[in-house]
Order: sequence, then structure tokens, then C-alpha cells
Amino acid sequence: MLKALEGIKPQPWLSVGQSHIIRMVPTFICTRGLGYMPTSNGPILHGGCRSVFRQTFTFIGRPEGKVLSQINPYLYSAQKLKHYNRTQIHRGVCISRCMGNGTDFMEAAQTCINRSIESYDLQAEVISAKWCSTAGHQEISTSSRAFGVFVVALIIITLVATVLGLFSNKMGNRFLMAFSLVKNWEILTYDRSKPRAEPRMKDLSPIEGIRVIGTQCVIFAHVILTYVYSYIDNPQFIEQMYDQFGWKMVLNSPPWLQGFFAISGFLNCYTLLILSEKRNISIGYSILSILNRYIRVTPVSVFALWFIVAWYPHMGSGPQWAWVVGRESCECSQAWLGHFLYILNYQTLGKFCMAHTWYLSADMQIHVLGTILMFILLRYRRLMLPVLGALLVASSAGAAFVVYYYELTPIITAQPPEGLRTIFFKSGIIKHLYLPVWMNLSGYICGTAAAYIHYQNQQAGVKLNEKKWFNILNQLSLHIASIVVLCGIPFLSDETPPLWVSALYSALDRSLVSICFSIFLLGLVSKCKSPPLTFLSWRGWNVLGRLSFCVFVIHFIILRFAIAYNTQIPHATLFSMISLLIVGTILTFLVSIPVCLMIEIPAIQFWKALFQGESRPPAVTEEPVNPKFDLVAGINGQQNEV
Repeated sequence: MLKALEGIKPQPWLSVGQSHIIRMVPTFICTRGLGYMPTSNGPILHGGCRSVFRQTFTFIGRPEGKVLSQINPYLYSAQKLKHYNRTQIHRGVCISRCMGNGTDFMEAAQTCINRSIESYDLQAEVISAKWCSTAGHQEISTSSRAFGVFVVALIIITLVATVLGLFSNKMGNRFLMAFSLVKNWEILTYDRSKPRAEPRMKDLSPIEGIRVIGTQCVIFAHVILTYVYSYIDNPQFIEQMYDQFGWKMVLNSPPWLQGFFAISGFLNCYTLLILSEKRNISIGYSILSILNRYIRVTPVSVFALWFIVAWYPHMGSGPQWAWVVGRESCECSQAWLGHFLYILNYQTLGKFCMAHTWYLSADMQIHVLGTILMFILLRYRRLMLPVLGALLVASSAGAAFVVYYYELTPIITAQPPEGLRTIFFKSGIIKHLYLPVWMNLSGYICGTAAAYIHYQNQQAGVKLNEKKWFNILNQLSLHIASIVVLCGIPFLSDETPPLWVSALYSALDRSLVSICFSIFLLGLVSKCKSPPLTFLSWRGWNVLGRLSFCVFVIHFIILRFAIAYNTQIPHATLFSMISLLIVGTILTFLVSIPVCLMIEIPAIQFWKALFQGESRPPAVTEEPVNPKFDLVAGINGQQNEV
């Protein structure tokens, strides 16, 4: 038995049934004057703690020590695929208790930890002492004040526009009316199965349901990640996930992300094909499409980024607040430019700052490439499918080459918990195989091909829902994709397959999942009768799907807040993860409603007002105003994001 810190009741140091393994039991003291210290017999109040540090240390020296001689953390930690690095112990300590006159924080941290273990004939070396939390009032930065002014101004403008909109649709110019809550609520709740301008768009309404379900899967994956990189009292639960079939399936779920890229490619291609019937898609319209995309995505992303930097650190406190919230705020204040330029997928790994928005960067880059490609292929339509097929083969071959050249394990299936804890710091798999734009082309290419086939079928009067062979293929598509994902499980075994097998699987997994998902998507828009079509055609998905982009951007803020605000060290279980998923989802959707009504939709409407004249009144007065279907309105009306 070993005391983790002074003042704490002794806790088990060796994990049950594994007498040679160090058990990492993170312990923290809260940052306030009187804070909670979680122990086995409940919270203990501690007063007079001025500063709290999160420190990392490792045992050194005397192997004949009466504790160190009985344990072998190095052998256990050598199994990097499934285990944390148990040779490094993470602790939160009240650093002010060990500080003398002229003592710096690092020396004080070293003193604190050695005092707690000296009676066990052990010594430790402090590797790092970071993210100090000091009790007392936090200074309000200039950025915080500026953000407050912006929020107040936004609320005032929204209220003025809403009041004017309630009295008359003609009062106020169209720029001010872009902020009207009444009009924006109509846009948010409008039934996408009843398009106001282009009747063919009604077939795309099931996509909203896919967005919602897909976003929920993303949130659950990030719930797991939140438990991995925060401190929990049972890290062995995370390690054991790598030996359980169900969790292996979850860990190998990233290939499904290609479904979102497929939706993005489908919407962009299909919209441009319809527009090409009325006008020539010039280089100017292509540039406008890219700018429109930037305006569509950036306001919400920048608002969330600014909130994290300015207000997020002041929203609460807790044992892990500095580590989970303070760290993200600090890193966002340094890495904000990458979010504006959408190059996050090429920046240094290991950063907490809205790391999940790498997808937005990759999707923006693919959208630029896809728009340029469509500009060319719309003039040579016979080359559409051959060119897309060649690009798909090239993307698959590139993935195989990268895996073989760098000797990697495919996709993200073999990420160790220590790599997840550091947000993939120094991960070759993430850097070379997961984040680059050319590694995510398969989904976009297949989605573009599906849109072209659907458009050509409409032009030729071909109805795929009447083709028995396609109905069967459509029913099997998701099952085949699931089998492809299932085939990645062996790469989580103790002995991984040969390198050539890794290269082969890497070449096929995302491509096959993309093809299968695009077939499924083509079946939905072609109205092939199936239970998924009925389920995804529910009108309730429209509002939730319209909120999905805000939910994607915001959800990690909610998850981190829930973990960091907790005064007890979390205990990871399936039930706790599902609970956090449910609570996080509800809170995220509630927060997303005002963000969508006051940030996302107004930005789109304001941008449209710059390029359109006064909108004509609708044929049916009960329906909200909608401009003529053109590039800006058409693409703006379709969300290409998660």
C-alpha cells in the first residue's frame, strides 16, 4: 500500500490480480481556498492551498526499494498498443505547501512528491509540472471584454430586427432582416421535403436524418476520447476496451466518416448540375461557390473559437479545469489562424484546441478541389465517371503506399490509449493516413459519382426503385460496409497482420465503405423502398439536421465542461459514457438553437443579401420568403457539413 499524496487515506497501489503493475490513480486538490480532494472515504476539505499543479513524475534510483522491487511498470508499459505509460505517474498537488522562500514551482513539485514516497524507500523525478491553478479572481482579458461587447451588440441587433419583422415584412432592409428571429425560425423549421423553388430537391430530405444519426455517432466517439485524455480512477477500463469485440468495432469506426464526405460531394455535384441547366457555370460562379462555402462554415466556428479563448476559462472550476478547459483556451489563443485558413489538418498534432474541427478543414479543401473539378467536368460530361474512377483508384493506391512506406497500421484502429490521451501527438497514422485531404477523397468522389448517376437517371427517366437488382444491392450496401469495418479488428490484436496486409486493407477500407455508402445514398434519393428510407424520411429530422453543424462544432465544449466541472475524479463505465452522451447531446442541441438562429442563419442570409436583390413574395403567403434558386441560394440551402 502506498499513499498517493499527503493527507489522503492510503489507496491500493497495485491493481487487483496484477501484482506487478503500477495502478495510476490520479488525485487532485481543487483550486479554490477550500476544495474537494477525492478519496476512498469521500471528499476531504483542504484549506489554505494557494496553487495547484498537475505534475508528471517517474520513479528513479534504488531498485532494491521495498515497493519498486515488487513491481515492473516498464514491462507492462512496453505493450504500447493497449496500455498507458505506467512508468509516468500523474498527480495534482497543492504546490504552495512545499514552497519555501525563493523556491520555484518545479523544485516545489519535486519536494512535494518525494515527501510523499520517501517512507517507502523510493525516489521520483518530476518530468513536468504544468497547468497551475491559483485560487483567487481571474483577470478579465481584452478578448473577454471584446467578446462581451460583440454578444451584447448581436443581441440588440437581433431584438431590433425581430421586433421590426413582427410588425411588417416590409419594415427594415434585407440586411437587418437577416437577424430576425421570426424569419430565421421559419428557415430552421421549414419542411425540406417540400422545396419552394426546385422540386427535385425534395428527394434529398433523408440526408437530414443521416446527418443527425452520424453526428450522434461522432459525439459518442468523442465521449470515449474525453474519458481517455482526462483523468479517471480506473484507466484499466480503457485498456481492456482493446480486448473486447464490441469496443474494437467502435475503435475501427473512422472509415464511416467517409459518409459525410460523400454527402458533401453529392450535394455540391447535384446542385451544380441543376444550375447548369439554366446558366453556364463560369469560373466566377465557381469562386462564388467557394466563398459561399467559407461564409457558410466560418461564423459558427469562429464564434466557438472566440468563446473558448475569451469566456470558457471563466465558466467554472474543478480539479481538472486547468488541464481540460484552461489548456484548450491557451492553445486556441495561439492557433486561431489555422481555423480561419482551414489548415488545421496540417498543423502540429497534440493540440486540444477544437481538434475535432480538422474535419471542417479537410472538407473545405475537398470542396475547393471538387468545385474546380466540376468546373472542368461539366464541360466534358462523358469523362465524368472515368475521371472519378481514376481518382478513386489513385486515392486507394496512395493510401496503400503510405502504409507500406511508413510501416503503419491502417486508419486509426491501432491508436494506443497513450496516443489518444495526448490527442495523437507524434502519431504517424493520424499525420500521414487520416488527416491529409488526399486520404479522404474516396468519400467525396463516390458521392459526386452518385449525384451524377442520379441526375442522369432523372434526365433519362430511369427509375432505380423499379430495378430489382439495385434494390437488392441497396439493401446489402450497409451490411457490406460493416463487414469491411469488421475486417479491421485483427489490427488491434497482440500480433498484427503482415505489412502487405495492412497496405491492402488501407487501400480498400475507405474506398469500399465509400462505394457502399454512396449506393445506399443513391437508393435513398431514388426512393427505393426500405426501412431506412421510412425512418430517415421523418419530418422531425429536418430541424435536428439543420442544427447538426452547430452541434458538431459545439458538442466538445459541452463534453469538456461536464468532465472538468466535476469535483470528483470520473469513473469510466459504459453507463457513465452513455449518460454523458445523453446529457451532452441534449445540452448541445439546446445551446445550438440560439447559435443557429443568431449566428449561422443570419450570416448566410446576410451573405445572400449582398448578392441578391429584393426577394419576390412567395406564391403561398404562409411559407417563408425564398429567393430564386441560384448558386448562392441553392448551395446555401444545402448543408455540406456534419
